[in-house]
Amino acid sequence: MPRNVQPTGSSTPRRADGRPADVEDPSPRLRPAAAGLLGIETLLLLAAATFCFVMVSAGNLHARLGTGLGIFLIIFAVGTALASRSVLVKGRFGLGYGITWQMFQALVASSMLRGGMYWQGALGLALAIAVFVLLLRLVRSTPLPDRAS
Repeated sequence: MPRNVQPTGSSTPRRADGRPADVEDPSPRLRPAAAGLLGIETLLLLAAATFCFVMVSAGNLHARLGTGLGIFLIIFAVGTALASRSVLVKGRFGLGYGITWQMFQALVASSMLRGGMYWQGALGLALAIAVFVLLLRLVRSTPLPDRAS
């Protein structure tokens, strides 16, 4: 038997059946901004994949490594594109994938900083932090799957 675990002083709006009501987005521009930044990440991933394939065809990168890396980047680009679309339509996939991707991206960016790639690492880290914060602000206003309209 489910029970209501809402604290007495909570300001979370509730429906008549006791479930939390959907909350409006904190700002009308927040969702498009988060989706746009995920779209920019998609384009950057596709550009990096294209660079890998060009370097392989020029003979400057080992064929197996460059091809594998390019395919890896394309797979993640598809994921970020789907996440961007999901964020726009208030889907949960976009938030989960997007937040997870930002943590992975921050890890890679900090490794780039340690490796001496300062401006690339700083750009990746700044983008990861910005998108992470935007996505976290959208969590409460995105309906759960059982309440999707």
